[in-house]
Amino acid sequence: MNLNDEPLVIKRSQTEKILGNIKDLPSIPKVIFEVTKLLGNSEPSAHTLSGIIIKDAGLTTKLLAIANSPLYGIKRKVSSLEFAILVLGFQEIKSIVTALSLADSFKITGDKYFSPLEFWIHSMVTGSAAKGISQHLGFNFGSDAFVAGALHDLGIMVIHKYLHKQYNEIVEFSNHSGVTKLEAELEILGMSHQEIGKFLAEKWALPILLCDTLQYHHDPLAAKENKSFVAVIHLVDYMTHKLNIGSFYWDDNFHFDLNVLPILGISSEKELEEFIQDYEGLFSVTASSIRI
Repeated sequence: MNLNDEPLVIKRSQTEKILGNIKDLPSIPKVIFEVTKLLGNSEPSAHTLSGIIIKDAGLTTKLLAIANSPLYGIKRKVSSLEFAILVLGFQEIKSIVTALSLADSFKITGDKYFSPLEFWIHSMVTGSAAKGISQHLGFNFGSDAFVAGALHDLGIMVIHKYLHKQYNEIVEFSNHSGVTKLEAELEILGMSHQEIGKFLAEKWALPILLCDTLQYHHDPLAAKENKSFVAVIHLVDYMTHKLNIGSFYWDDNFHFDLNVLPILGISSEKELEEFIQDYEGLFSVTASSIRI
């Protein structure tokens, strides 16, 4: 180990110690257990499943907003929870409920460096776009793409809630030095929100597909598995920044890895720019539709 690396190693060790000592990490929301149990033990009716979900009015409203967002890809108006279940199917509803419930589990209060609404919109636009764009690019990722897109930045919420002093230091260091938030995370914490997101995903025993997305969405080629899946999330995350629609300031100066273009089936930077611009209208309408 190089001596110059020692301070970062110490910071990383300190961060890992704090994370390891957290006693009140959000647990898997109860509604996820109820929905999973219902779908695992029987063939429920749409009415029975909707009866579980509709107990949470906020969750119901958000689910319908996602189902009706143009980027998600449903061609007809979804006006009720039961109809959403019939149109989407049980497993896709389960995926949406999982993503929405986990994303909402931190109950973070906003402050000068964090807007819960902006973060929510970024997460949901990324999730909705990942679902629709993965289909456009010829991938059969289904609702997993929505879940991964919606949850990709969970590590940022962990930093804000449990490493709040360091969160503020990251923002201030980035603002004053001009480095990216990702670089500032490494400087302050010795690790990034990607690694912290993976820590949470493992705590929750989420599938490897989601663990890879949380850990590698800024560096998709580093993923040992699921490179194409993570590359789609990387692309969509970048698109929110490039279009400045559904973006979150943490991604200012987002570096897009052009080496993933062959994986995505995009032939050149020019085609990438055209691809992104073609989605501007859909991003705009989606961001407005989920502002709830």
